[in-house]
Amino acid sequence: MLPRNLSRTVRALLRAPLFTSVAVATLALGIGASTAIFSVVYGVLLKPLPYEEAERLVGVWHTAPGISIPVAGGGMASGPRRLNQGPATYLTYREEGRAFEDIGLWDGAEVTVTGAREPERLEALLVSDGLLPVLRVRPHLGRTFTREDDSPATPERVMLGYSYWERAYGARADAVGQQVIVDGSPREIIGVLPRGFRFLDRDMDILLPFRFNRAELFVGHFTYQAVGRLKAGVTLEQANADIARMIPMVFDRFPTPPGFTRRMFEDMRLGPRVRPLADDVIGDVGKMLWVLLATVGIVLLIACANVANLFLIRAEGRQQELAVRSALGARRRSVAWQLLLESLVLSLAGGALGLLLAQGGIQLLLALAPEGLPRQGEIALAPIVLAFTLGLSLAAGVVFGLVPLLHFSTPRVIAGLKDGGRSASDSRGRTRARNVLAVSEIALALVLLV
Repeated sequence: MLPRNLSRTVRALLRAPLFTSVAVATLALGIGASTAIFSVVYGVLLKPLPYEEAERLVGVWHTAPGISIPVAGGGMASGPRRLNQGPATYLTYREEGRAFEDIGLWDGAEVTVTGAREPERLEALLVSDGLLPVLRVRPHLGRTFTREDDSPATPERVMLGYSYWERAYGARADAVGQQVIVDGSPREIIGVLPRGFRFLDRDMDILLPFRFNRAELFVGHFTYQAVGRLKAGVTLEQANADIARMIPMVFDRFPTPPGFTRRMFEDMRLGPRVRPLADDVIGDVGKMLWVLLATVGIVLLIACANVANLFLIRAEGRQQELAVRSALGARRRSVAWQLLLESLVLSLAGGALGLLLAQGGIQLLLALAPEGLPRQGEIALAPIVLAFTLGLSLAAGVVFGLVPLLHFSTPRVIAGLKDGGRSASDSRGRTRARNVLAVSEIALALVLLV
């Protein structure tokens, strides 16, 4: 039954090429724009970070409402802004913490490297030995840093990024164990990071351990960032309480820097700020992307209203056809199903074309995206985006097919169809429906303007 109805529907649409092409093109624009924006929203906001049990990863910061803290873009801001970690706080939290499996410290840098090639400037990541285990990253070759590697009393060592290893060493396994010169100091290569590994949306060519000298550390030097992995079942509230418990310990374990007193640090009102690591990666772009998705959703609703209007206009020209079918005994359900099937075929065709437009739209969005938009490498037509497009197409078909469906499924209209005529009340009904659609389009357009 369905194949026969589907074949009849396709033939009917092909007999009206202008209506079909306009409806499909209108839907393709709306669905394509929605798909492109959703792919950005999913890639940036919704897709989990590419680490095991990423929901347990957190950024470990401080608040210091007693001082003014520099914020991104320059300037100073008072209030509970984020304050980075220092070596003393990091070591205290790592060694005394109860809420964390482990904590890792990191910072970015540029270094000059001389190895298998001529000297070149590379992007480096300075890390503590706990960072890669926190992320549960396993090396492609060799091993990761240990506590011994992170100590100044041991030989200097280094890990290579996968791309740099391919570029400089031809992906040879014997690169592990060789010497490389980093900023004039020889270091042993102990491992290679896995293919495609990115740290918090950063590419890096080389990893270096901090090698802090514990005897020389003091409270302060809040210039590093920390990543922690919560123990199973631990909440953010519990993690923040754990950091608050340990803050006084820092001053018992490490001295204050010359010229500073403990009282000065107490006046800072140092406090904890533990939040999901994804929030650190995403930053403040979330609201903008959700507003953008809502905007294109309204555009799609306007497109559906336009197509529904086209359906009503086309229905006037099909009055005789529907009257004949009704006179031959067609049930209300059969007529309604035929109308709904037409709208679904059109919406699926619009969705298929919209996918092609979305692919180009994604490239355009990436080209126009503000500098620093996070996770751009995750933006693509992923399977969940394709499922979203299919669901959106079906929903759009139901939405714009609902108006003619409701109109032609009422007993009054069915009776009019069986009589084969156009009653005045039927004409008024169509006029009312078109007026409602027009008012809806204007209202949605006003929402966009606001």
